[in-house]
Amino acid sequence: MNYTHLSIEERCCLREYYLQGKSYREIAKLLGRNVSTVSREIRRNYHRMYVKFTYYPSTAQNKYERRRRFCHRGMFGNDEIIEYIEEKLALTWSPEQIANTPCHLKLPSCKTIYRWLYEGYISKGNLKVLRRKGKSRIATEQGKLNRGKSIRKRDKKIYKRKEFGHWEMDTVVSGRGKTKACFVTLAERMTRYYIALKCPNREAETVKKVVIEAMSNLPNAAVKTITKDNGKEFARWEDIEKALNCQVYFADAYCAWQKGTNENLNGLLRQFYPKGRNLSHVNSNTLQKNLALLNARPKKVLHYQKPVDLFELNLAKCCS
Repeated sequence: MNYTHLSIEERCCLREYYLQGKSYREIAKLLGRNVSTVSREIRRNYHRMYVKFTYYPSTAQNKYERRRRFCHRGMFGNDEIIEYIEEKLALTWSPEQIANTPCHLKLPSCKTIYRWLYEGYISKGNLKVLRRKGKSRIATEQGKLNRGKSIRKRDKKIYKRKEFGHWEMDTVVSGRGKTKACFVTLAERMTRYYIALKCPNREAETVKKVVIEAMSNLPNAAVKTITKDNGKEFARWEDIEKALNCQVYFADAYCAWQKGTNENLNGLLRQFYPKGRNLSHVNSNTLQKNLALLNARPKKVLHYQKPVDLFELNLAKCCS
């Protein structure tokens, strides 16, 4: 099935026809579109002005572009998928039923459907389409901290990985129930240089001290930004900002790909420390040797250069 999204020109024409009082079928025929496309477009983007409903093409276009930006897999840009999900929600299906019932479409996961709902991208964020009662979104945010600056406020040039000094931060935890010990991991985006810091627990105060102690050894120009997730172990992010004179940004919930360098390197570190391992037993010297092995591996993405070589080269420039 070949489908093209409505353009801004089509949306402007749609508004004119709508204001002229034409029916959805008449508008669809004039635009050369399916009537369901017209119906869905107006239903999604109408606004109440005094006692009348109206439609603004610029607002509709902005919402469409926003949805496209938020979808890293392309599913959100497929109006057929969105229409299908909204139809099933209207039939009182749960996101779990929608995601797991066989369908001719490639549907997102149950968790993704919930996220789209909570963030207002489908059904206009109307949570009444959900059958569950009592629990709210707030209940799912336990263990998270109050967010600071969103990654969306981060300078766009950082995405290009052309500038040194932009880091991603995360934790690697011990096996469940074994110990509270963990690694605090940091990855420099341009060089892919990787650091893992042994930490006795995931308390915010402890994590803060470990990060500041390690990163303070670097020049200011080598630590410009740090992007992290919403884990409560990073609750002292403001102290880290102040101590390192850098900017700390928060990745979006359920968007691990926004700090994909760190996530990928955490996976490589698991070659040495598999899941379930008690990290409190890890010898610090052995950890440093393993990190040296990782940073000395040539990487295809770096044209087979070594992260350690690129890191030291750029570090020298910061000190000169």
